[in-house]
Amino acid sequence: MDQFLGANNTLLDYLYVLLIYGMLVLVMRYANEVVELNFRKTYWVLYIGWSISMFVGNYFFFSVNLMSFIPWMNDFIHAFIWIGFCLGYLYAGCYKRPMWEQMFLCAFFSFIVKMSEHMILGTWDKTDFLFFHGWFPYVVCMSLVDGLYPVLSKLGLKILSKWMDGLVVPE
Repeated sequence: MDQFLGANNTLLDYLYVLLIYGMLVLVMRYANEVVELNFRKTYWVLYIGWSISMFVGNYFFFSVNLMSFIPWMNDFIHAFIWIGFCLGYLYAGCYKRPMWEQMFLCAFFSFIVKMSEHMILGTWDKTDFLFFHGWFPYVVCMSLVDGLYPVLSKLGLKILSKWMDGLVVPE
């Protein structure tokens, strides 16, 4: 069960994490109440692409020692709910903003999530990452990686738009 939920974690712990996600989405709604109609197909393409690639990628990066192990339940909700749904929603509301602002927002919100998951579930605990030592620099670095969401999304949408009609490709 430790591989699925994590050592000493319960379903209640995961409900706390989901509550954090929900509170962050409420904050995001102040900037953007709904995903624009013209962006909905783009949102779902990003959702599918990011969710699946992060779920698989997190385990791959663990297997090559670039990430700490994330229990399967944490990996699932982090990839499909946080990265796919929540960061996708954030991006849908800020993709017209300057790139530095989009990157900051994604990194900042991800930092809050990673700190919460670390405190509640004990994850994001790798102590040696590149030339950094300790779990906190690791959390900061992984949050900065999430700040690349807008850059990689824009690039992916530009490529996919050659084969898919109706995608919004940010300027």
